Amino acid sequence: MARCFHIYDSGFQCVDEAIETTDFCDAHQKVIPFERLEDSLEDSAWRKFIIRLIAFLLLITLLIPFWYTLKSLYKGTPAQAQESW
Repeated sequence: MARCFHIYDSGFQCVDEAIETTDFCDAHQKVIPFERLEDSLEDSAWRKFIIRLIAFLLLITLLIPFWYTLKSLYKGTPAQAQESW
């Protein structure tokens, strides 16, 4: 059988045999049940709103100078040629 994939802080690999389904031995296999928190739904809605607000503000700060640049290039009065004496 294969060795356990767990690596200690010293850099050595665990020498115990691994379970085929998890590739870790019994001592290093941690089963953590997934629990969905009720409060995380409300936090994610606020987080989405804040991220969208920041993205909108960044977009505006980039588009306003771009608009004025295009406006001055294409909608401004054309420069008149000066005649030399």
